Amino acid sequence: MKTTRAWRLRRLVWRIRRSGPRAARPLSRVLPPFAAPTKPIFVIGCPRSGTTMLLQALLRSPELRSVQSEGHILWDEFHHPRDRGWASDALDAENVSPREREYVYSAIRLAVRGRRFVDKTPESCLRTGYLDALFPDATFVFLRRRAADNVSSLMEGWRARPRFVKYRLPEPLTGLGPLSGDRWSFVLVPGWRELRRAPLEEICARQYVACNEAVLDARATMDAARWVDIAYEGLVQKPVEELRRVFESLQVAPTTAVDHFAAGLEENVTATALTSPRPEKWREQNAEAIERIRSLVSPIERRLGY
Repeated sequence: MKTTRAWRLRRLVWRIRRSGPRAARPLSRVLPPFAAPTKPIFVIGCPRSGTTMLLQALLRSPELRSVQSEGHILWDEFHHPRDRGWASDALDAENVSPREREYVYSAIRLAVRGRRFVDKTPESCLRTGYLDALFPDATFVFLRRRAADNVSSLMEGWRARPRFVKYRLPEPLTGLGPLSGDRWSFVLVPGWRELRRAPLEEICARQYVACNEAVLDARATMDAARWVDIAYEGLVQKPVEELRRVFESLQVAPTTAVDHFAAGLEENVTATALTSPRPEKWREQNAEAIERIRSLVSPIERRLGY
């Protein structure tokens, strides 16, 4: 009984904290307009590419603050896919409305309280133009990862239900065996309806391609100085050096807390991984499936520099 009550209390506290930024929606109607946050930072990368780990490192700095662990409450308030015909999670500059701009600026200002805003939301891969329209002085930190490892991790995430379930779809998926049904995990990519009968590895490969392709295409239209690139493989091999480079590029002072996080990166990776990290884990978990989607991911992997 005590355990149940404690769980309910934690759940209530979590809901209150999660819904807090929504108070900015009515407040933004009566408060004077807030200016756009100055030089926000957006960590972007395909889901399961290490973006959570990178965000945790950035938040070791007292200069930075996020609204929540992910910014869905900001970006979905006006743009849930159910309100747009279940097309996808993709957004562009034309989707920004004046009313939404007021809400987003208010929510961020009230949450970060004078610090520099940093956000990690996987769907941001499909929303770079939209974020650029809202925050013209934003910096984008793009984390890339090899396809085999990334796609395999996505597959394991799909299997780890309900942990990564994002949506209940209006139309079921039928090619996933025991995972078939109306639940979708991670980013809802454009053209997802064409994948309703596809096997899991193809869905995950399409998520990898769509996320990375959208980032590379958007980056090509923007000032290169607004981008910081980092490879997952380099981050885990030389965490101290790579994180210091990222912090320097962002003009954020490194701290002892960041160095400690970097020095213990292997343990920190374990904390966010579904299973213990090890080189080429995909060969143990999904080798045959990954070989089947090699031709799908190889073009974008070459564009990523692998």
